[in-house]
Amino acid sequence: MVQPDFSPALDDAAIAAARETYARDGIVQIASPLSSEAIGALIEFYHAGAAWSRVFNEGQRIWDIDPDKLAEFESADFYPDLQRKIGLAAQKGFQFQHDAVRVADEAEERAARGLIIDHLLDSLNSPPWLEVFRTITGDDAVALVDGQATRYLPGHFLTGHDDNIAGKHRVAAYVLGLTPRWRTEWGGLLQFHDANGDVERGILPRCNVINLFRVPRLHSVSPVSAFAGAPRVSFTGWVRHDD
Repeated sequence: MVQPDFSPALDDAAIAAARETYARDGIVQIASPLSSEAIGALIEFYHAGAAWSRVFNEGQRIWDIDPDKLAEFESADFYPDLQRKIGLAAQKGFQFQHDAVRVADEAEERAARGLIIDHLLDSLNSPPWLEVFRTITGDDAVALVDGQATRYLPGHFLTGHDDNIAGKHRVAAYVLGLTPRWRTEWGGLLQFHDANGDVERGILPRCNVINLFRVPRLHSVSPVSAFAGAPRVSFTGWVRHDD
């Protein structure tokens, strides 16, 4: 299979403008960072080729339900009670539930599997993309990027957190939107919180747009509504210093 070209489709003016906005606000939207052919190939994989796992947390423990067990998991007798427990946990603290396809941090593992999202992460770790991230963040020590495919179905969400985990060396978080059509009323907004808990900014999940924001920054993903017309899909991760 010929992999699409994931080189940055950004000119110097776009990168300079993004750097200025990021320096001022700590958040920037980078429009059309990839070619239309690359975005089309990713969307096709997400909707036809991806083997989605269900991921959610139970306190500090992360559950990852394999794709071949997901139907059995959702039809189990305990599933309704589990959903109630997840909802109760979300009332009190950090909680998430969504679908994902993991991508290894190690280039050798990505090469062995060879999915399109493995190739995407390889490209995000290439010299051209690392230089883009260094320039926009103003941090010359940026050394690597990690990532995963994510899918939010109705009822999926991510409560407030700031991504600041000791030992991860995160500089910035990013979300590459891959949803061709979305309405605000469908939920799934990337929300930034102020010190009072108010939403100071809510961002629609637009296709072929990277939302890049400084770590730490308190944010959440609002629940996707029951009447959403499509899954909310993206590629997400962190721009990091070397471990």
